[in-house]
Order: sequence, then structure tokens, then C-alpha cells
Amino acid sequence: MTFIPEPEYKQLIKKMPIFCGDFLIFAEKKYLLIKRKVQPVKDVYWVIGGRLRHNETMTQLAERVMVQEIGRSFTDFKIIGFSNYIFPDVPDARATHTPTLLHIVPVKKMFEPKIDNKHTDYIWSDKLPEEMLKQTTWL
Repeated sequence: MTFIPEPEYKQLIKKMPIFCGDFLIFAEKKYLLIKRKVQPVKDVYWVIGGRLRHNETMTQLAERVMVQEIGRSFTDFKIIGFSNYIFPDVPDARATHTPTLLHIVPVKKMFEPKIDNKHTDYIWSDKLPEEMLKQTTWL
């Protein structure tokens, strides 16, 4: 898979939307959210997700971001919404306009994720992030 060099990518994210997939893990009537270290939504508990790479399927994206962000992946998921996030253009933001397919990922029980170095914490919550609720169209 060919990647865009970082300087070129930084220019692109200022000029065009970056398409993403989010995966809302749900167990025992609670959602798994991880606290972000990076923009956008720095220091906010957010859903697992990331940008779709060239020639990558949604299943491949799901496995890649789940393993990276929480140390494991789940293959049972379905689309529940579409978000058209437009975040403030702040320094070091990886993307400010991210159209996103939101997927629900039901799991049998809550677990302790192994979060990566781009996140600082996690919670199992019965509430979703306010910005997510504001910018999502539910199917």
C-alpha cells in the first residue's frame, strides 16, 4: 500500500475532506470511548476510528484501527449512521473535515482495552460525545 508523504498529506487535509470509519463498541448497555491525545477533539473521549486508506475495505479499516487503538478487533459490525464532522482548524489537526460512516460493534461483555500512544485513557459510558451526536445522521 502506498502512503502519501506527510508534508503532502498535511496540505491535502487543509483542502479536502478525509473519509473515515468509526466503530462504536457496545457492551452491557455502555459504549467504549477512548480519550484522544491529538487534534481534532484532543482531550475528548471519542469513538474508535480512522481514515480509510486507498484500496482499503471497511473490514480492513476496522481491523487496523481497532488493533492499533484498543489492541483487539471485532468483525461483527453494521452501519448505524453518517457523520459529516467539520472541526475547528487548529494547529496540528490531522483533519478538520471528515465525512464518516459510523458502525455499531456489539460485543458480549466489557473488557479492558490496550490503548495506543495516541490516547490517554478509556471509559465505558452510557453517553456518546456531544459533538458526535450533533453532527451525526442516524440510519
